[in-house]
Amino acid sequence: MHRFAYILTLSATLTIFSHNIIINDVSIGNMTYDAALELLASEISLADEQIIITCAGMEHIYNFKDFGADYDFITALDEAMNHSQSNGFFDQLKKSLFSKFSSYHIDADFIYDNDKITQIASKLRNEIALPAAEPSYAIENDCFVFSEGAAGRDISVDELTGSIASILNTLEGGTISLTEMRIHPKYTVSDFEAACDLIGSYQTPYNPLLPERTTNLFVANTFLDGQVILPNETFSTSDALRPRTIENGYVKAGQIVNGEPDAGIGGGICQISSTLYMAALYAEIPVPKRNNHSLMVGYMAPATDAALAEGYIDLVLENNTNHPILIQSILEHGRHIVNIYGHESRTIDRIITFESILLETTPPEGDKIIEDPFLPLGTSQIVSQGLNGAKYELYKIIAENGQTERILVNASTYRPLQRVVRVGISDLTNDGECGIIE
Repeated sequence: MHRFAYILTLSATLTIFSHNIIINDVSIGNMTYDAALELLASEISLADEQIIITCAGMEHIYNFKDFGADYDFITALDEAMNHSQSNGFFDQLKKSLFSKFSSYHIDADFIYDNDKITQIASKLRNEIALPAAEPSYAIENDCFVFSEGAAGRDISVDELTGSIASILNTLEGGTISLTEMRIHPKYTVSDFEAACDLIGSYQTPYNPLLPERTTNLFVANTFLDGQVILPNETFSTSDALRPRTIENGYVKAGQIVNGEPDAGIGGGICQISSTLYMAALYAEIPVPKRNNHSLMVGYMAPATDAALAEGYIDLVLENNTNHPILIQSILEHGRHIVNIYGHESRTIDRIITFESILLETTPPEGDKIIEDPFLPLGTSQIVSQGLNGAKYELYKIIAENGQTERILVNASTYRPLQRVVRVGISDLTNDGECGIIE
């Protein structure tokens, strides 16, 4: 290799950049890549530039860095490196002669992250936006009480992102004063005043002498009473009754789990949903989601029950009317009563009844045997009676204008329940009572 070319190549590996390179008015000549990057970052900083956003009496302060704003020094340094390197001896000689008479200027592009701008604008909207409060109503001392609604507010994310980008492009801080948009309620108190007709009602019996179950019924009843369903909205009974936890007031009581009698926190509250289900059927509002229990329950006629299992089995109602719907839930004197109020649009001579039709029964497959070492050999004791499974259909019968129509509401299949029998396996003689001897 020519000695002069060897010296130039060695020099490039040590300093990388030519002595005449300037990026954004900062000279990086005769510097290594890392040193040049550090110098540019310290000399040309946007750390102190801020954007202040005010709206609804709130002030939010952001640094340019929050939006990913910076100069693209990496691309600029790559260009500087390409300029500093040579494609052979004559190219290097040409650049060396050029550098004696002129500087090589590079402008690093100013960049920012549009995704970060959108994320910050969306987060800010979530903090500022306030939905309109719709009017509401309730029943107090057997009288309807109405509450006025309230306007909400919102901001335009597109407008905010555009304003942020505009200030960033000035390379200087600035203030954005957002104009909030007023969001008015969809309904008025008059809409609620026109929805005070009793459109559906149902009641079921409960045993107040079962304290744990009764406790759960009262807790669930409190959560259900006073719920309002606005037009075109759906109502989740499971959500309304809240998580079945001790913190919410529920206790352990009998329930059905996987087709077997058991006990669990919140046991018994399916009676609340079942009563509500039938009240909704009498109100003739849609029930898009309902499941029967795996076993028949004593407080409801077959095919009229509605099971709940938190997280996967729910009773969902839909308000397909043009007026609000109010659910009143009452627990008193051994009865659970659900009244549904809305705007009555049906004719006065329309009569609704329901009928459960048994289609088939399925007997249990044998007994469930439990060996009992405390019972004498050859004896047995019935722990619980078995129960036939069955399939039912529920029909709505409409009598109106001298005409009768039958409509299938649901088909419900219930599992059979095995009889549970304890069988003695002891060889010892037992002269005491051993239960039912077969």
